[in-house]
Amino acid sequence: MRAGIIGARGAGKSTIFHALTGIGPAAAGTQSDSRNRARPGQIKVRDPRLDELESIYGSKKKVPVELTLLDFAPNPKEQKEGAALDPSLLPLVRDLDALLMVIPSFSGNVADFATAFKAIEDELVFADFDQAERRLERLKKDKGGSDFERASIAKLIEWLESGAPLRQLEISPQEEKAFSSFGFLSRKPALAIVNCDIDTAATPVEADAEIAKARGVDVFRLAAAFEAELWELSPAEQAELLRDAGLSGPAGDRLVSALYDRLGLITFYTAGEPEAHAWPLKRGESALEAGGVIHTDIARGFIRAEVVGYEDFVRLRSDAKVKEAGKLRLEGRDYVMHDGDIIHIRFKV
Repeated sequence: MRAGIIGARGAGKSTIFHALTGIGPAAAGTQSDSRNRARPGQIKVRDPRLDELESIYGSKKKVPVELTLLDFAPNPKEQKEGAALDPSLLPLVRDLDALLMVIPSFSGNVADFATAFKAIEDELVFADFDQAERRLERLKKDKGGSDFERASIAKLIEWLESGAPLRQLEISPQEEKAFSSFGFLSRKPALAIVNCDIDTAATPVEADAEIAKARGVDVFRLAAAFEAELWELSPAEQAELLRDAGLSGPAGDRLVSALYDRLGLITFYTAGEPEAHAWPLKRGESALEAGGVIHTDIARGFIRAEVVGYEDFVRLRSDAKVKEAGKLRLEGRDYVMHDGDIIHIRFKV
Protein backbone atom coordinates (compact mmCIF):
# COMPACT_ATOMS: atom_id res chain seq x y z
CA MET A 1 0.00 0.00 0.00
CA ARG A 2 1.28 3.46 -0.88
CA ALA A 3 -0.38 6.66 0.31
CA GLY A 4 0.64 10.28 -0.16
CA ILE A 5 0.08 13.31 2.06
CA ILE A 6 -1.30 16.36 0.26
CA GLY A 7 -2.54 19.74 1.45
CA ALA A 8 -1.79 23.44 1.54
CA ARG A 9 1.51 24.74 2.87
CA GLY A 10 1.34 25.23 6.63
CA ALA A 11 -1.29 22.52 7.15
CA GLY A 12 1.23 20.35 9.01
CA LYS A 13 1.91 17.65 6.41
CA SER A 14 5.49 16.95 7.52
CA THR A 15 4.41 16.88 11.17
CA ILE A 16 1.78 14.29 10.25
CA PHE A 17 4.47 12.30 8.41
CA HIS A 18 6.62 12.46 11.57
CA ALA A 19 3.70 11.41 13.79
CA LEU A 20 2.91 8.41 11.60
CA THR A 21 6.42 7.18 10.73
CA GLY A 22 8.73 8.53 13.43
CA ILE A 23 10.84 10.23 10.75
CA GLY A 24 11.50 13.83 11.73
CA PRO A 25 11.82 16.93 9.53
CA ALA A 26 14.24 16.63 6.63
CA ALA A 27 17.52 18.46 6.99
CA ALA A 28 17.67 21.83 5.28
CA GLY A 29 18.55 21.55 1.61
CA THR A 30 17.93 17.80 1.26
CA GLN A 31 14.72 18.32 -0.71
CA SER A 32 16.04 20.76 -3.30
CA ASP A 33 16.68 18.04 -5.91
CA SER A 34 13.51 17.43 -7.93
CA ARG A 35 14.34 13.71 -8.07
CA ASN A 36 14.25 13.53 -4.30
CA ARG A 37 11.05 15.44 -3.53
CA ALA A 38 9.01 12.48 -2.28
CA ARG A 39 10.25 11.39 1.12
CA PRO A 40 9.14 7.81 1.92
CA GLY A 41 8.43 6.33 5.32
CA GLN A 42 7.10 2.94 6.35
CA ILE A 43 4.42 1.96 8.85
CA LYS A 44 4.70 -1.70 9.82
CA VAL A 45 1.20 -2.87 10.70
CA ARG A 46 0.97 -4.29 14.22
CA ASP A 47 -0.85 -7.61 13.89
CA PRO A 48 -1.51 -9.84 16.95
CA ARG A 49 -2.61 -12.68 14.66
CA LEU A 50 0.74 -12.61 12.86
CA ASP A 51 2.53 -12.56 16.24
CA GLU A 52 0.58 -15.67 17.28
CA LEU A 53 1.42 -17.51 14.05
CA GLU A 54 5.09 -16.66 14.49
CA SER A 55 4.95 -18.04 18.04
CA ILE A 56 3.15 -21.29 17.13
CA TYR A 57 5.38 -22.11 14.15
CA GLY A 58 8.57 -20.79 15.72
CA SER A 59 9.09 -18.80 12.53
CA LYS A 60 12.59 -17.45 11.94
CA LYS A 61 11.21 -14.35 10.23
CA LYS A 62 8.06 -12.25 10.55
CA VAL A 63 6.85 -10.00 7.72
CA PRO A 64 3.91 -7.70 8.55
CA VAL A 65 1.87 -5.69 6.08
CA GLU A 66 3.57 -2.37 5.37
CA LEU A 67 2.13 0.99 4.42
CA THR A 68 4.48 3.34 2.58
CA LEU A 69 3.76 7.03 3.16
CA LEU A 70 5.12 9.77 0.92
CA ASP A 71 5.75 13.28 2.20
CA PHE A 72 6.13 15.65 -0.76
CA ALA A 73 8.44 18.65 -0.77
CA PRO A 74 6.56 21.36 -2.70
CA ASN A 75 8.27 23.77 -5.04
CA PRO A 76 7.05 27.27 -4.02
CA LYS A 77 7.36 28.35 -7.66
CA GLU A 78 4.97 25.55 -8.72
CA GLN A 79 2.55 25.20 -5.79
CA LYS A 80 0.47 28.33 -5.40
CA GLU A 81 -0.32 29.77 -1.98
CA GLY A 82 -3.25 27.83 -0.48
CA ALA A 83 -3.10 25.07 -3.11
CA ALA A 84 -2.92 21.40 -2.08
CA LEU A 85 -1.06 20.12 -5.14
CA ASP A 86 2.25 20.96 -6.76
CA PRO A 87 1.66 20.36 -10.51
CA SER A 88 5.25 19.18 -10.97
CA LEU A 89 4.57 16.32 -8.52
CA LEU A 90 1.39 15.04 -10.18
CA PRO A 91 3.08 12.01 -11.83
CA LEU A 92 4.20 10.82 -8.38
CA VAL A 93 0.77 11.41 -6.84
CA ARG A 94 -1.00 9.54 -9.66
CA ASP A 95 1.04 6.43 -8.83
CA LEU A 96 -0.40 6.15 -5.28
CA ASP A 97 -3.04 3.79 -3.90
CA ALA A 98 -4.63 6.39 -1.59
CA LEU A 99 -4.51 10.08 -0.67
CA LEU A 100 -4.35 11.71 2.76
CA MET A 101 -5.85 15.21 2.42
CA VAL A 102 -4.65 17.39 5.30
CA ILE A 103 -6.94 20.04 6.76
CA PRO A 104 -5.50 22.20 9.58
CA SER A 105 -7.49 22.61 12.77
CA PHE A 106 -4.82 23.30 15.40
CA SER A 107 -4.03 26.35 17.48
CA GLY A 108 -2.79 29.10 15.19
CA ASN A 109 -4.19 27.56 12.01
CA VAL A 110 -7.86 26.59 12.04
CA ALA A 111 -9.44 26.19 8.62
CA ASP A 112 -13.14 25.88 7.94
CA PHE A 113 -13.49 22.17 7.16
CA ALA A 114 -16.09 22.50 4.41
CA THR A 115 -14.13 25.23 2.59
CA ALA A 116 -10.73 23.52 2.88
CA PHE A 117 -12.10 20.11 1.94
CA LYS A 118 -13.87 21.49 -1.14
CA ALA A 119 -10.73 23.33 -2.23
CA ILE A 120 -8.68 20.11 -2.22
CA GLU A 121 -11.45 18.16 -3.96
CA ASP A 122 -11.71 20.87 -6.62
CA GLU A 123 -7.98 20.59 -7.32
CA LEU A 124 -8.22 16.81 -7.72
CA VAL A 125 -11.21 17.12 -10.05
CA PHE A 126 -9.53 19.83 -12.14
CA ALA A 127 -6.31 17.79 -12.49
CA ASP A 128 -8.35 14.81 -13.71
CA PHE A 129 -10.39 16.99 -16.07
CA ASP A 130 -7.22 18.44 -17.59
CA GLN A 131 -5.69 14.98 -18.01
CA ALA A 132 -8.84 13.50 -19.59
CA GLU A 133 -9.35 16.46 -21.91
CA ARG A 134 -5.74 16.29 -23.13
CA ARG A 135 -6.14 12.58 -23.82
CA LEU A 136 -9.35 13.09 -25.78
CA GLU A 137 -7.79 15.91 -27.82
CA ARG A 138 -4.82 13.71 -28.65
CA LEU A 139 -7.08 10.87 -29.77
CA LYS A 140 -9.05 13.21 -32.03
CA LYS A 141 -5.89 14.75 -33.48
CA ASP A 142 -4.20 11.41 -34.18
CA LYS A 143 -7.49 9.67 -35.06
CA GLY A 144 -6.42 6.97 -32.64
CA GLY A 145 -8.03 4.87 -29.95
CA SER A 146 -11.26 2.92 -30.16
CA ASP A 147 -14.79 4.28 -30.19
CA PHE A 148 -15.11 2.76 -26.73
CA GLU A 149 -12.14 4.73 -25.36
CA ARG A 150 -13.26 8.02 -26.88
CA ALA A 151 -16.83 7.59 -25.58
CA SER A 152 -15.59 6.58 -22.13
CA ILE A 153 -13.28 9.58 -21.82
CA ALA A 154 -16.09 11.88 -22.96
CA LYS A 155 -18.23 10.36 -20.20
CA LEU A 156 -15.54 11.13 -17.61
CA ILE A 157 -15.15 14.71 -18.85
CA GLU A 158 -18.88 15.34 -18.64
CA TRP A 159 -18.92 14.04 -15.07
CA LEU A 160 -15.89 16.07 -14.02
CA GLU A 161 -17.38 19.24 -15.53
CA SER A 162 -20.10 18.96 -12.88
CA GLY A 163 -17.40 19.27 -10.18
CA ALA A 164 -17.96 15.76 -8.82
CA PRO A 165 -15.04 13.38 -8.11
CA LEU A 166 -14.62 10.24 -10.18
CA ARG A 167 -14.84 8.05 -7.08
CA GLN A 168 -18.59 8.75 -7.16
CA LEU A 169 -19.02 7.83 -10.83
CA GLU A 170 -20.30 4.34 -11.57
CA ILE A 171 -18.15 2.83 -14.29
CA SER A 172 -18.01 -0.66 -15.81
CA PRO A 173 -15.19 -3.17 -15.17
CA GLN A 174 -14.15 -2.64 -18.80
CA GLU A 175 -13.87 1.12 -18.24
CA GLU A 176 -12.05 0.56 -14.93
CA LYS A 177 -9.46 -1.57 -16.72
CA ALA A 178 -9.11 0.95 -19.58
CA PHE A 179 -8.36 3.80 -17.16
CA SER A 180 -6.19 1.89 -14.67
CA SER A 181 -2.99 3.46 -16.00
CA PHE A 182 -4.31 7.03 -15.81
CA GLY A 183 -4.08 7.27 -12.02
CA PHE A 184 -7.03 9.65 -11.78
CA LEU A 185 -6.69 11.53 -8.49
CA SER A 186 -10.36 12.04 -7.66
CA ARG A 187 -10.97 8.30 -8.12
CA LYS A 188 -8.42 7.29 -5.51
CA PRO A 189 -9.61 6.25 -2.04
CA ALA A 190 -8.99 9.17 0.31
CA LEU A 191 -9.03 10.18 3.95
CA ALA A 192 -9.50 13.76 5.14
CA ILE A 193 -6.86 14.10 7.87
CA VAL A 194 -7.90 16.80 10.35
CA ASN A 195 -4.67 17.96 11.98
CA CYS A 196 -6.01 19.04 15.37
CA ASP A 197 -4.95 19.67 18.97
CA ILE A 198 -4.85 16.72 21.35
CA ASP A 199 -7.88 17.85 23.37
CA THR A 200 -10.12 17.34 20.30
CA ALA A 201 -8.39 14.34 18.70
CA ALA A 202 -10.83 11.79 20.13
CA THR A 203 -13.91 13.93 19.47
CA PRO A 204 -15.42 13.38 16.02
CA VAL A 205 -17.23 16.31 14.41
CA GLU A 206 -20.41 14.93 12.88
CA ALA A 207 -20.88 17.82 10.44
CA ASP A 208 -17.37 17.31 9.01
CA ALA A 209 -17.93 13.57 8.66
CA GLU A 210 -21.18 14.11 6.77
CA ILE A 211 -19.57 16.58 4.34
CA ALA A 212 -16.75 14.15 3.55
CA LYS A 213 -18.98 11.06 3.42
CA ALA A 214 -21.16 12.73 0.78
CA ARG A 215 -18.08 12.70 -1.47
CA GLY A 216 -16.97 9.17 -0.58
CA VAL A 217 -14.25 10.22 1.89
CA ASP A 218 -13.73 9.32 5.56
CA VAL A 219 -12.47 11.74 8.22
CA PHE A 220 -9.49 10.86 10.42
CA ARG A 221 -8.59 13.17 13.32
CA LEU A 222 -4.92 13.33 14.29
CA ALA A 223 -3.09 15.50 16.82
CA ALA A 224 0.12 15.42 14.80
CA ALA A 225 2.28 17.61 17.05
CA PHE A 226 1.33 15.56 20.12
CA GLU A 227 1.81 12.16 18.46
CA ALA A 228 5.12 13.17 16.85
CA GLU A 229 6.53 13.74 20.35
CA LEU A 230 5.48 10.25 21.46
CA TRP A 231 8.32 8.72 19.44
CA GLU A 232 10.70 10.03 22.11
CA LEU A 233 8.99 7.93 24.81
CA SER A 234 8.95 4.24 25.72
CA PRO A 235 6.05 2.07 24.48
CA ALA A 236 4.59 1.97 28.00
CA GLU A 237 4.70 5.77 28.31
CA GLN A 238 3.16 6.14 24.86
CA ALA A 239 0.31 3.78 25.74
CA GLU A 240 -0.43 5.68 28.97
CA LEU A 241 -0.59 9.08 27.27
CA LEU A 242 -2.75 7.73 24.44
CA ARG A 243 -5.15 6.19 26.97
CA ASP A 244 -5.35 9.48 28.86
CA ALA A 245 -6.20 11.21 25.57
CA GLY A 246 -8.97 8.70 24.84
CA LEU A 247 -7.18 7.21 21.80
CA SER A 248 -7.20 3.48 21.07
CA GLY A 249 -3.58 3.22 19.90
CA PRO A 250 -0.75 4.92 18.03
CA ALA A 251 -1.55 7.06 15.01
CA GLY A 252 -0.01 4.61 12.55
CA ASP A 253 -2.17 1.71 13.74
CA ARG A 254 -5.35 3.79 13.64
CA LEU A 255 -4.54 5.16 10.18
CA VAL A 256 -3.89 1.71 8.71
CA SER A 257 -7.21 0.49 10.11
CA ALA A 258 -9.00 3.46 8.52
CA LEU A 259 -7.24 2.88 5.19
CA TYR A 260 -8.09 -0.83 5.26
CA ASP A 261 -11.77 0.13 5.61
CA ARG A 262 -11.60 2.76 2.85
CA LEU A 263 -9.62 0.51 0.46
CA GLY A 264 -11.79 -2.52 1.22
CA LEU A 265 -8.87 -4.74 2.26
CA ILE A 266 -8.52 -7.95 4.26
CA THR A 267 -5.39 -9.73 5.53
CA PHE A 268 -4.43 -13.30 4.73
CA TYR A 269 -1.38 -15.23 5.86
CA THR A 270 1.29 -17.66 4.74
CA ALA A 271 3.09 -19.25 7.66
CA GLY A 272 5.66 -21.88 8.53
CA GLU A 273 8.99 -22.31 10.26
CA PRO A 274 10.95 -20.18 7.76
CA GLU A 275 8.55 -17.24 7.75
CA ALA A 276 5.21 -15.90 8.98
CA HIS A 277 3.93 -13.39 6.43
CA ALA A 278 0.85 -11.14 6.35
CA TRP A 279 -0.55 -10.02 2.99
CA PRO A 280 -3.18 -7.41 2.07
CA LEU A 281 -5.89 -8.36 -0.43
CA LYS A 282 -9.01 -6.70 -1.81
CA ARG A 283 -12.15 -8.01 -0.14
CA GLY A 284 -13.91 -10.44 -2.49
CA GLU A 285 -10.79 -11.45 -4.40
CA SER A 286 -9.96 -15.08 -5.11
CA ALA A 287 -7.30 -17.61 -4.12
CA LEU A 288 -5.78 -17.13 -7.57
CA GLU A 289 -5.51 -13.37 -6.98
CA ALA A 290 -4.02 -14.03 -3.53
CA GLY A 291 -1.40 -16.18 -5.23
CA GLY A 292 -0.61 -13.28 -7.55
CA VAL A 293 -0.06 -11.01 -4.55
CA ILE A 294 2.52 -13.46 -3.22
CA HIS A 295 4.26 -13.99 -6.58
CA THR A 296 3.18 -13.86 -10.21
CA ASP A 297 4.61 -17.36 -10.81
CA ILE A 298 2.24 -18.76 -8.18
CA ALA A 299 -0.78 -17.33 -9.98
CA ARG A 300 0.54 -18.49 -13.35
CA GLY A 301 1.04 -22.09 -12.20
CA PHE A 302 -1.83 -22.31 -9.69
CA ILE A 303 -3.03 -25.88 -9.00
CA ARG A 304 -4.95 -25.67 -5.72
CA ALA A 305 -4.97 -23.91 -2.37
CA GLU A 306 -4.85 -25.48 1.09
CA VAL A 307 -6.76 -23.16 3.41
CA VAL A 308 -7.52 -23.03 7.12
CA GLY A 309 -9.21 -20.21 9.04
CA TYR A 310 -7.12 -18.39 11.64
CA GLU A 311 -9.47 -19.21 14.53
CA ASP A 312 -9.41 -22.93 13.74
CA PHE A 313 -5.62 -22.94 13.47
CA VAL A 314 -4.90 -21.15 16.76
CA ARG A 315 -7.37 -23.44 18.55
CA LEU A 316 -5.71 -26.60 17.21
CA ARG A 317 -2.16 -25.13 17.12
CA SER A 318 -0.52 -27.40 14.52
CA ASP A 319 -0.86 -28.40 10.87
CA ALA A 320 -1.22 -32.07 11.86
CA LYS A 321 -4.11 -31.41 14.26
CA VAL A 322 -5.79 -29.15 11.69
CA LYS A 323 -5.77 -32.07 9.21
CA GLU A 324 -6.95 -34.57 11.85
CA ALA A 325 -9.89 -32.31 12.72
CA GLY A 326 -10.85 -31.96 9.07
CA LYS A 327 -10.36 -28.19 9.12
CA LEU A 328 -7.90 -28.04 6.21
CA ARG A 329 -9.82 -27.31 3.02
CA LEU A 330 -8.72 -27.84 -0.57
CA GLU A 331 -9.95 -24.92 -2.67
CA GLY A 332 -9.75 -24.03 -6.33
CA ARG A 333 -8.68 -20.82 -8.01
CA ASP A 334 -12.14 -19.21 -7.68
CA TYR A 335 -12.36 -19.60 -3.89
CA VAL A 336 -13.18 -16.20 -2.32
CA MET A 337 -10.62 -15.39 0.36
CA HIS A 338 -11.71 -14.41 3.86
CA ASP A 339 -9.99 -12.20 6.40
CA GLY A 340 -7.60 -14.32 8.47
CA ASP A 341 -7.28 -17.21 6.00
CA ILE A 342 -3.98 -19.07 6.24
CA ILE A 343 -3.11 -20.41 2.81
CA HIS A 344 -0.59 -22.70 1.15
CA ILE A 345 -0.79 -22.76 -2.65
CA ARG A 346 0.32 -25.72 -4.74
CA PHE A 347 1.61 -24.54 -8.10
CA LYS A 348 3.73 -25.66 -11.04
CA VAL A 349 5.49 -23.43 -13.55
